[in-house]
Amino acid sequence: MKIRFALAAIALATTTVISSAVADEALEGKATADAKLDAKAGKATLVLKGKGDGVYINKDYGLKCSVKAKDGGKVDKSELKKEDATYESVADKPTKAKSATFTVGADKAIEGECKLVVCTDTSCSSPFKVSITSN
Repeated sequence: MKIRFALAAIALATTTVISSAVADEALEGKATADAKLDAKAGKATLVLKGKGDGVYINKDYGLKCSVKAKDGGKVDKSELKKEDATYESVADKPTKAKSATFTVGADKAIEGECKLVVCTDTSCSSPFKVSITSN
């Protein structure tokens, strides 16, 4: 009888560990990147957000974006880091943000990718990349 309880406990623990791993994997890719060029101002704005309710940008992770201008244009800065972002904070979550916004000088539309981590209240994703393309 004790062996049955021990086996049941092992099975339950294994299921819990596997469920946690699956939950972490499910967060990868749960971010959106919206980029817009303001040609008159000569600036492009890039906004990163968690996809869905309760999915946040991890402010502790070394967020990094690589951007370039399309069609032979120029950008002021081709590598944007977490220090360059303006974060929309979450009141009771100091390490999480609803969004991260970057602004970069650009004379043409931009494209590139950002590497980031998103989190919920209980877990975080592994680092992953999202593509950027502006108007």
